[in-house]
Amino acid sequence: MMVTRVAEDAGCARWTFRLRVSSAARTALMGEWGRCRWIWNECVAKSQQIHQWNNKRPEGADLRSGAARQHADRGARGERVAA
Repeated sequence: MMVTRVAEDAGCARWTFRLRVSSAARTALMGEWGRCRWIWNECVAKSQQIHQWNNKRPEGADLRSGAARQHADRGARGERVAA
């Protein structure tokens, strides 16, 4: 078995690369970036919507349905629950 050791005082190298892309590649990259940004914005909006909804719920409200709550409560008491 080969063990790789790293020196504790190993230096850090910095490299700078300049990306030169064609106009078609740039257009494709910018389109992809726009789609990623749209998805991110949708996720942020949904998160904010859910946060506001949770703040408006009455204190102690349970999100589970009655059947799911009963099923979980029986399991918590150690009862066997047939599927």
